[in-house]
Amino acid sequence: MESKKSWGGLVLILAISLVAGVANVLFFLYVMNPLNEAAKEDEVAISTYAINLFVGWVFFSAWFLARADDELKKVEEAVHKKDKALFLLEAPKQIALSIRILYIIICVLTVLSFHLFRLGSILTTAEIQFGIGFLVIATALFLWDLDEPVGGAIGAKGIPEEWIKELRAHQKAAK
Repeated sequence: MESKKSWGGLVLILAISLVAGVANVLFFLYVMNPLNEAAKEDEVAISTYAINLFVGWVFFSAWFLARADDELKKVEEAVHKKDKALFLLEAPKQIALSIRILYIIICVLTVLSFHLFRLGSILTTAEIQFGIGFLVIATALFLWDLDEPVGGAIGAKGIPEEWIKELRAHQKAAK
């Protein structure tokens, strides 16, 4: 059952990412590219800006993904060792809301930075705009899922049901 839930979650993440990639291409073609008719004279500045944002996004993503993966491993270790106290300590940990908001802003700026280019070829447009939209959304969705070690598609497996109930009770009491 858990396997089907995991695959369903992963398929959903990929489907949302595909839709985001296509939507990004369409938004670029019909909204942004017509606005970029004079972009040729700014192409060095645009290129520098887009590259710097993309590199920053890559570093932020790598750091966030590594951190979320470390937390997932701690939860999996607690389950494997049958250590409920460690599980209850590690399972609720998530990336702070302020960091999530910062990451969303970086994601949006990264995608939009690629909208500043003037692209003439439909093939180049489709490849770049689909790729950046798909990649950024897929990465963000995988990060959010990894950061949810209980119940996510990539979450820890084999958690005793009574541990999950106790965790939910602790979370309700904390609110």
